[in-house]
Amino acid sequence: MATQDDIESHYDVDNDFFALFLDEKYRTYTCAVWDGTEDLVQAQVNKFKRLCQYAHIQKGQNIIDVGCGWGGLLSYIADEYLDTNAYGVTLSSNQAAYINSLVKQNVSASPISWEDVAVPEKKYDAIVSVCALEHFATFEESEAGLQRDVYKKFFDWCLSVTTDDAYIGLQSIIITRHAENLKELRGAKYLKDKVFPGSALSSISDIQAGIIDKYQIVEATTIGLDYVPTLIEWDRRLQMHRDTIIAKYGAELYDHYRIYFASAIDCFESGYWDVYQASLKRAKPIRAFKP
Repeated sequence: MATQDDIESHYDVDNDFFALFLDEKYRTYTCAVWDGTEDLVQAQVNKFKRLCQYAHIQKGQNIIDVGCGWGGLLSYIADEYLDTNAYGVTLSSNQAAYINSLVKQNVSASPISWEDVAVPEKKYDAIVSVCALEHFATFEESEAGLQRDVYKKFFDWCLSVTTDDAYIGLQSIIITRHAENLKELRGAKYLKDKVFPGSALSSISDIQAGIIDKYQIVEATTIGLDYVPTLIEWDRRLQMHRDTIIAKYGAELYDHYRIYFASAIDCFESGYWDVYQASLKRAKPIRAFKP
């Protein structure tokens, strides 16, 4: 798993820095869903709606968001589902502090790993996790073929902290194939080394292996091409604040993000990477009966 240092090296630049290019309402740093809209906030709401539907969230429930970012989905859940307790975990200290500073009723976060979340007295009624799975297995674990064991451990934990009828609303960046050209290799290497160290992408088959005899896939879709307009919009906003960013954070950080966004756009446009969304339901034991 990516360490807290790995995560904070990227996410803890400064909360105000990310506010310069992310959507102004939810500060959401994951792929949006652009069906029927050209507005970034609405595109993020489209994503939230789908994942809440996938997780079968209802009012009054106890919800955990694994890898909660700056709490956009937590806030959305609290606003849309009355009397819901929305709790998030993130390895970024800045993100957790930001969420808790909102002083929003029934919304809270802790700067810890899901592995450190104890089984609550009142188990969670649903889990949402948006683009956190990418950080669970290291590149070295993936190279050694150990990534599926990591995912199995995660889904075992999901079972242990949830009620018997709980669903998971999952979104994750996935790798679909081997790189086919030097451009893809260079882009992926830059993202691995410079943007998200300590993290490796899964494949759909990795996720399927991780949920065997634990969860069944009720519904699923891929939205990788939606990441292209998301990244383009983030890059547009970044450029709008070029002078502010360079003055406060330096030209090196600004240039880094321009390269990061361009590299990611190439990966999603070519289909080398995709984004997988799934609704996962606890699997029931299969018993064989003699005729």
